[in-house]
Amino acid sequence: MTEPRRPGRPGSAPVFWGALALFTVLFALLTYQLASSTPPAKRPVLVRKVIKKRVVTTVVPTPGATAVSAAPVVTSSAPEAASSGAAPVTTGAS
Repeated sequence: MTEPRRPGRPGSAPVFWGALALFTVLFALLTYQLASSTPPAKRPVLVRKVIKKRVVTTVVPTPGATAVSAAPVVTSSAPEAASSGAAPVTTGAS
């Protein structure tokens, strides 16, 4: 009782030559299509300008309104005659 023999995988040479032939045929077909087609028509270029309006508002104080002013920084130190060494400087900030 003999079993039918299953065909094995093809060798590397037939696979290589088959792939090369398929590539060559497809490359020739695409080259022919590209060479025979007409170039596409040039479309007109649209130029659009973007205009942005910016409004700058300056607030001018009314006459007679109270103005905000900065107070001077007060520094005080101990008199040098009262202490024997250098006195630390204290500053008060609001």
